[in-house]
Amino acid sequence: MSRFSRIAASLACGVALAWVAPVASAQEGLSPGTGPLPPETRSDITAFRPYWGAAPPRWFAGVVFETAGISSKIELDLGYGRPHYLWAGLEVDSHLSLRGMNTFGGIRAVAPWGSIKFGPRFWTALNQKLIEPAESITRPMLDVDEGLKTRYLSLDAEIAFQIPLPYGSIGALVTGYGLFSVDDNFFVFEEALRVVIDPPFVGRFRLSYLAPIGDPPTLRIGGLAELIYNPGRDYINVRIGPATAVSLTHHLEAVAAVALSVYNPDQIGVAGADLGQIGLRYRWATGDLWPEFP
Repeated sequence: MSRFSRIAASLACGVALAWVAPVASAQEGLSPGTGPLPPETRSDITAFRPYWGAAPPRWFAGVVFETAGISSKIELDLGYGRPHYLWAGLEVDSHLSLRGMNTFGGIRAVAPWGSIKFGPRFWTALNQKLIEPAESITRPMLDVDEGLKTRYLSLDAEIAFQIPLPYGSIGALVTGYGLFSVDDNFFVFEEALRVVIDPPFVGRFRLSYLAPIGDPPTLRIGGLAELIYNPGRDYINVRIGPATAVSLTHHLEAVAAVALSVYNPDQIGVAGADLGQIGLRYRWATGDLWPEFP
């Protein structure tokens, strides 16, 4: 696939997502929350680029920079192996948006067929307040202006893997969060998953399918379905939507995903969905054989 074709495909993805977001908002009759949404829905959606598997194993420092609108995420990887392809070590990342700031630090291992990650994460919100408990949360209850600001320390665990098929692959993602240092008398709007929970525990299971286009398959198109469960509220949220990723260069890819709730006992509109606008993801590492930007 030519570079022009890949760029055209990424622009098409952006146009499609720009159309989906207002349609979803109109269906709910509500506007999205303040600021861009976090890139968690795009976390395991990626294009295929064999470039990073060609270099020899080594000790390295790697960087992943991701942006969507005015939201940005910077990840620093320190470890041994082939950067962004097959390695184990430490990960530190920070995500900043108009909603707040998120910082994670922990251990991570990555292989072509999957990854694992474990460590603490700290979130501090700019405006979001803790929520009074109720059977069903509404948008006005979510958007209160008075009360305690949301801050919490979470212990995160994530396992992702892919199952190759004759055409394309099925991806599975399992995440578990334990939120601590939260007042027992309040619910929390968990920013990474965009759900209201009764702490401490919440989990997610996602299945995705991406079909390859091109040789090598630098463009992948498909969809995802995920289930989120909070035992504290006996809460279930089911979301589905399209996903796509296109490799623009060896270091740069465009990624997009949309996850709309098809079952959610809360009445919080698109605040409980992820209209993940198109984002750009740039990778770099020490010892890069052919460094380039972008």
